[in-house]
Amino acid sequence: MKQSQRLDQLIQQLSDGEFHSGQSLGEQLSISRAAVNQHIHKLEELGLELFSVSGKGYKLSQQLELLDKEKIKQATEHFSNEPDFAVYSVVDSSNDELKLLAQEQKLAAGYSVFAEAQTAGRGRRGKRWISPFGSNLYFSVYWPLAEGIHGAMGLSLAVGVALAECFGSLGIEGVGLKWPNDVYIKGKKVSGILVDLETLADGSAHSIIGIGINLKMPESVAQHIDQAWTDISSEIPTIMSRNLIAARVRDSVLACLSEYDAAGLSVFQERWRAYDQFLDKPVRLVMGQRECVGTCRGIDENGALLVQDETGVKRYFGGEISLRLQQ
Repeated sequence: MKQSQRLDQLIQQLSDGEFHSGQSLGEQLSISRAAVNQHIHKLEELGLELFSVSGKGYKLSQQLELLDKEKIKQATEHFSNEPDFAVYSVVDSSNDELKLLAQEQKLAAGYSVFAEAQTAGRGRRGKRWISPFGSNLYFSVYWPLAEGIHGAMGLSLAVGVALAECFGSLGIEGVGLKWPNDVYIKGKKVSGILVDLETLADGSAHSIIGIGINLKMPESVAQHIDQAWTDISSEIPTIMSRNLIAARVRDSVLACLSEYDAAGLSVFQERWRAYDQFLDKPVRLVMGQRECVGTCRGIDENGALLVQDETGVKRYFGGEISLRLQQ
């Protein structure tokens, strides 16, 4: 049995939040108590908080609801059967996992993967995305681009609108969007979107849209985050199943992508304005060593950021641009 399989079995045993002795865990996994201890350390490296008490054994700091494909399907309103999706335990990154699948087989539009943890999760501009096990959502979707690579302009903005509307439907107040790929709640980041694009030799192209959502960030991991953040569990008015939230997010994103395919970004422009937390506010754009200041005027039909300065309204597209409120 591979170590990854043993780790999955160990997590399954501990997910009830009760104490389990090293001896009983070792017997169930067919390994020694010393090996159990080594596996426990591996779980801690994945961001799980565990207690070890002499005479009692090991327990998670809280009960863990693992992602379950059947439960997600049962909670799905519109896309329960097609397109298909998979649930993984630990991956390098959900985007990279989906990229490999796309190279090995023909995927249907909207095929997606969920992961319990990422060991090399990444955000925009190569920043690390903190991805502890079983606490958040790491979700990636495969989507062909009928118009080639140019069809991806504004894709992250449309998905941002879908997430904002989804969070609002869960009863969360104060949801906002930051151009081009972040979702905030009351001024704190809760979700990020990463779109990877690939062009094939025949000229066709597809996108892989990665979404990370903070659901219940462990305090031990949160100290490594270098910006204001929040999680869904802190903002949602009622306790909600992790599998139900996964289903709602998948439904919303797939519906958004179908709408984007049919009508482009234009149908999302006004909806973006409703959530744009920088709209009509003074902003500062950092582009490498260069900075521009002005007033944010939303987005255009192609997804460019509109910033008005003393010379008029200018358009800025994605890339190495950082948008900040002007202090």
